[in-house]
Amino acid sequence: MKVALTDIPAEGKDLSFSDAAAEPQDLGPQVEVVVTAPSAQLRLERVGELVTAKGTYAAELVLACSRCLGPVPLSLEGELDWAFRPLGQEDREEVQLAEDELEVSFYEDGQVDLGQALRDELGLALPMAPLCREDCTGLCPVCGKPVKPGEPCCRRNEVDPRWAKLAQLKK
Repeated sequence: MKVALTDIPAEGKDLSFSDAAAEPQDLGPQVEVVVTAPSAQLRLERVGELVTAKGTYAAELVLACSRCLGPVPLSLEGELDWAFRPLGQEDREEVQLAEDELEVSFYEDGQVDLGQALRDELGLALPMAPLCREDCTGLCPVCGKPVKPGEPCCRRNEVDPRWAKLAQLKK
């Protein structure tokens, strides 16, 4: 969702929106299903060309377990505090950013893309390695079937052929 600077009055503007166009691949490689579209409730304020947005976000997703690829339902909620400034010609080149500029995003053509900012925020909120449960043992590297806790995997009984000669020495 893009908001034009001219649509933000001097006293500010309250805005609620849902990013129904968000696809799983837009949010991260481990996202399989978007159950509830990402949504945000924001208070937009403008001081000159600087736009600030404060509020909350929410989304319900299904991720892939990093060990067994099973479904991992995830409900995300959090606080937002964004600052946007126009992308000038000098910003198009590689420049050194000051510490206070690291939290600032940019907009072009007098429009702030809140949908992209929300997708970026959700991508940062996702766990690096989602697990369906803490004791998930993953998949067998030989047959690809789920490994059950306490049960032997088909690979455990195999001897690496490179070490077979050493096994004969033990006999």
